[in-house]
Formats: sequence, C-alpha cells, structure tokens
Amino acid sequence: MSEAQVIIGVPGKWKSRTELIQAIASQSEGCLMAGHIIHNAKKDVGFQVEVYEQDPGLRDAFYYASRETFDDGLLDEIEQHTFTVYVIADINRFEDVLDVVDVGAGLLRSGGLAVKIETTGIAFTKEEWNQLNTEQEYFPIYSHFVTLIGDEGHYFSCGMKAFGLPDTVIPSSLPPEEAADLLNNVNLYSIVENPTFRSGETFSIGENTAVYTINLTNDTRYEEEDVFYNPFGLLELTPI
Repeated sequence: MSEAQVIIGVPGKWKSRTELIQAIASQSEGCLMAGHIIHNAKKDVGFQVEVYEQDPGLRDAFYYASRETFDDGLLDEIEQHTFTVYVIADINRFEDVLDVVDVGAGLLRSGGLAVKIETTGIAFTKEEWNQLNTEQEYFPIYSHFVTLIGDEGHYFSCGMKAFGLPDTVIPSSLPPEEAADLLNNVNLYSIVENPTFRSGETFSIGENTAVYTINLTNDTRYEEEDVFYNPFGLLELTPI
C-alpha cells in the first residue's frame, strides 16, 4: 500500500534543545524524543522529528493558517518561540492519523503553543487540538486534516492523502454550499467505507440525488515535491 506523509509543526518557548527533550519526557504523558525520532510509548509508535530554531516568519504563517482566528496574545507567544518541533508521519490508514493527533497533544502538554498541519496549511489552538484528541471521531478528524478550496474552474479538497485517499474535485458551476456538502460527503464516504472507484463509473450520494461520472487522475495541481501534493491522485466528479 502506498504511504503519504503528514507533517505537523508545534512551536514552543523552550530555552534549549535539552529543555525541550526533558519537557517531552516529563510532561507529554508517554512520549520520548531522541535524535530524529519521537516515540509514543502508550501506543508503541514512533515518528520522524525535526527541530528548527526561531523563525521570524512563523507568526504570520500561523495567523494566515488559523484563517485569522488566533488572538494577538497567542500570536505574540508564537512570535517569541525559540524552537518548532516538526513531526513527520508516514500515513496509510485512519488510525495513523489518530496517532499523529495524540503525539501533537503530547507536545502541547510539554510546552507547545499551537499546532499547524503543514500538509494542509491549517493551524489550531491548544484547546482545539486537545478537543480533537478527546473526540477522535471521523468528522472532527477529517475536518481538521482536510480543507476545501476553489478556483475559477473547480472546487476541490486538499489533505485526503492523510487517509491514503485521493482528493475530490468537482466543477465550480455548483453553488458553494452544495459543492462543500458534496465534497465532504464523498470524502467521508471514502474514509469510512473505503470503496473502490473506477474511471467511467457513476456515483451519487443517495437516491434521488445528482449522478456524477467518475474520472481518476494524477494530482496535477502541485509538483510532486510540494507538501500539498497527493500521491493518491484526484477523484474527479462531473455531473451528468
């Protein structure tokens, strides 16, 4: 089975790398970091990790990734960060995403300020992330790791690679709310039921709803080295 990487970034105001490692060991409730690995002993799972020093552009990055919802107090804290921990996870199933959420919560307990999902460009407060770690249900997990975007010709999702699945693309001729409902319904159906889609087949959400033709293609939206690129491709739906 193919794998995709999901990356989360957690900034904090640790005085040194040694203090960061000690904080994770004593406060994360089950995680240890050594070298380029962070290990969650509770779940016996490890992820690659990279630690970067202060980034002067991080405040703006979190401001826009939070969709301008972070208050000035939190943004000031992020601006004063000393290190950012990036967790790089190979993902191929829903449970792997839950493990990423859990290790992110551990980093927040260890002094992390907020979480940014680098592979979808969305940021969340500590409270939002901890709530997600408590719920661990399909829709909350999906809505945190997948975002919906539109351009002149299409609406599409970005982030379905976190679940080992293609992103969905539909024409922009649909009204925005209808388009969002369709994208969310198709993506959640794919996550929960894991159906096999084939080009040329038809698809509908339910009885007496619109019918769409399926076309499976490669992800031509981004270059392969782009963090947003989906190696599982695109599921294009065209209304009949």
